[in-house]
Amino acid sequence: MATNLIRRPAWAAPMFASRLRTMFDDPFMGALTEPLKLEGLPESIGWMPAVDVMENGNEYMFKVELPGMKREDVTVTWEKEVLTIRGEKVREEKGKENGERFHLYERTYGEFNRTFTFPAAVVPDKITAEMTDGILTVKVPKAPEAKAASRRIEIKPK
Repeated sequence: MATNLIRRPAWAAPMFASRLRTMFDDPFMGALTEPLKLEGLPESIGWMPAVDVMENGNEYMFKVELPGMKREDVTVTWEKEVLTIRGEKVREEKGKENGERFHLYERTYGEFNRTFTFPAAVVPDKITAEMTDGILTVKVPKAPEAKAASRRIEIKPK
């Protein structure tokens, strides 16, 4: 019966021992208290709010879920046929002065940036945005030429 040996380079032993020691200090290795970081990326990965995109004959409408955010924390911009919705949701730091500590973070925090490119002509000067109860609604009116260009095409049997 053969025994398989796994040989690790000599330089790996100190790293492994250090990682093993800190694992018992923080068994989740910061996963519950720190934002996710990927090697080589300069910033933490934020979060991506859910967006519903709808269209009718007159406009495009975006509904963005932004729970716990204020309208001052969100920016909506239009540039060269691209609608951009960005903002930042900051983690509450309440309770630390009372000796409280978090055991679990399930809510998401950080910066987000959503961009949408438009294939048809719109009227940028008439774009509106409203925020109510954590739902951002952005309406992008279609230009008259875009309205005229859309039509239903009948599918005929062969």
